[in-house]
Amino acid sequence: MKKRFRVLACLTLLALVLSLPALGAGETDMQLSTQTLKVNGSAVSCPGYNIDGSNYFKLRDLAMLLTDTGSRFSVDYDTERDAVVIRRGAEYAPIGGELAPAPEQPEEVWRSVQPVVIDGVEHSELGAWNIDGSNYFRLRDLGDALGFRVDYDDVTRTVYLRTRFDPGKARLTETEDAGREYLDKIIFLGECTTYGIGYYYRHGYPELCPPTQVWTTSEGYMYLAKHATTKIYYSLTGEKLSIPECAERSRPEILVITLGLNGFGAFTEESYKGHYRDLVLSIWEASPGTEIILNTIYPVADSYEYQSLINNEKICEFNGWIESLAEELGCRFLNGFEALAEDGKLPENLQNGDGLHLDGKAYVKVMEYIRTHALDLG
Repeated sequence: MKKRFRVLACLTLLALVLSLPALGAGETDMQLSTQTLKVNGSAVSCPGYNIDGSNYFKLRDLAMLLTDTGSRFSVDYDTERDAVVIRRGAEYAPIGGELAPAPEQPEEVWRSVQPVVIDGVEHSELGAWNIDGSNYFRLRDLGDALGFRVDYDDVTRTVYLRTRFDPGKARLTETEDAGREYLDKIIFLGECTTYGIGYYYRHGYPELCPPTQVWTTSEGYMYLAKHATTKIYYSLTGEKLSIPECAERSRPEILVITLGLNGFGAFTEESYKGHYRDLVLSIWEASPGTEIILNTIYPVADSYEYQSLINNEKICEFNGWIESLAEELGCRFLNGFEALAEDGKLPENLQNGDGLHLDGKAYVKVMEYIRTHALDLG
């Protein structure tokens, strides 16, 4: 009787092993990934595999890479449930061997059957491959589940991973002067206060940037809520293009956005962030490699006539919304307000006559601030 039980047990185990969807020759295309991986704009080294056209990375490697970001997560193992347990926002505890090189030809590869539990909820959609004893997950699936964005640029063969920032960490801090070379990498997108960059460049301020680096309408007026239908004057060719078309055409390395002044009084925090979020995501869809910097609205002077509509107290509230949105999306935040404000307002000698719009000297100060609060392009 005992002998019969052992035979049946062995046959049952053999059937279970054979039923696992293992990697078979000619069934799955698998090779080491040769694509560049960038996390929040910085190139990182993380071994992975390209399986049937999708990138798969070891869960613990990704946890290690994101440990200092707002998208951090912990990885544990539940022995009773034989489950992978992930907690978003928790500190990752390394076990050793993270980010080690992966073999070109692993010894054991099969479909993982372990359940994945995130914050107490099982996620059956997260299929994984078990490669030499470690679980490798499809990067986009993990991004959707854990709250980071994944983009791919097929021109440069680069995977871009953008995470949330902890509060205050999206803000660009003071750096050494990055010089003219840094300014030349930037495209400026915005309304009237952006239009002035190209205008004053043509009128005796060579410290600024030429109109070819300025995206706005022919009139310099842009309404954030209508970004999807706005036509930008694309000065390189004289065409009028949508913002995503401009992004796809030129693929800027850095894009500084300054928006929100027009239609100022009509926005709630929800509507303002909603329009801004949609704009940023549409740009990344068109140009995945563009590093986006969200700039503040600039201060107004005491001489501005319509303080009941636009005033510095309200502007600072909007600028707080912009910073929190940058943290959410994985953009950088530029405090351009700080570049110009004295005692919380625009000095009269930096406005061009109406207390709202900037003169050439103000733009020079803005460019100096941008050069000394430069983005590290890794």
